Amino acid sequence: MPVSLSFTILCENTVGRPVAAVGEHGFACLIETAAGTSLFDTGQGLGLLQNARALRKDLAQVDRVILSHGHYDHAGGLPDLLRLRGETEVVAHPGIFVERWWAGLGPRRFIGIPYQRAYLESLGGRFRFEKSFAPIADGMWVTGDVPRHHSLEKGDPHMIIVDESGRELPDPLCDDLSLVLETAKGPVVVLGCAHAGLINILRHVRERTGWKKIHAVIGGTHLMAASDELFEETVRALDDFGVDKIAAAHCTGLPRAAQLHARFGSRFIFAAVGTVIEV
Repeated sequence: MPVSLSFTILCENTVGRPVAAVGEHGFACLIETAAGTSLFDTGQGLGLLQNARALRKDLAQVDRVILSHGHYDHAGGLPDLLRLRGETEVVAHPGIFVERWWAGLGPRRFIGIPYQRAYLESLGGRFRFEKSFAPIADGMWVTGDVPRHHSLEKGDPHMIIVDESGRELPDPLCDDLSLVLETAKGPVVVLGCAHAGLINILRHVRERTGWKKIHAVIGGTHLMAASDELFEETVRALDDFGVDKIAAAHCTGLPRAAQLHARFGSRFIFAAVGTVIEV
């Protein structure tokens, strides 16, 4: 049954309110409903607990964690949450623990989850792995694997993985998943980084649910490195899906966020730390 929800941005690259919070390259969103509380991503771990205190959010009340993918800036705060909360369900794709590296500008560096699964389980993490579009609570689903059909949404060539035989390969980021919620105002899609491509994600949600219109898209859109052609295609897709609110954050990048604001006006929200979106 559709319900009213509140989304609070706990971790993001910037802080948007005069509170004792910190910005970090990462993302975390607290989702509160009458039926329970979910934490979507956990940031790097630099600001999750401090920002929750500053925003008067009690993370001990979190019922579950959903990880969008296996990058340090989305899963790094998980140990802090588990130490506070204890045994907690963690919903994610089974591919989150692959060895990941960044090979772009600057020195090559590790960008995967900086903790072993066994360590996180010792803190109380109870992993529930989902590869398919699957319900995780009443009116809440994860997308699972998102088919990559759009010709312009090719992923980032600077991201690589090391497979079990030690080979370095382009990272397909198959574990990238998003959260889908049915609300009183219509469907909401929450993104981590949208590595699967925002157009691909929205089309996947439509195919799996039959919904023609999306009320809101919240989170990282990974448009910061998008070509002008892909950016224009994405803007058209947001219009085609009738999106009422675009709350862009994190890997959207400030220039692209400014362009989205110019194009969508009052429909656009800059989702910095402290932003609250009521649906």
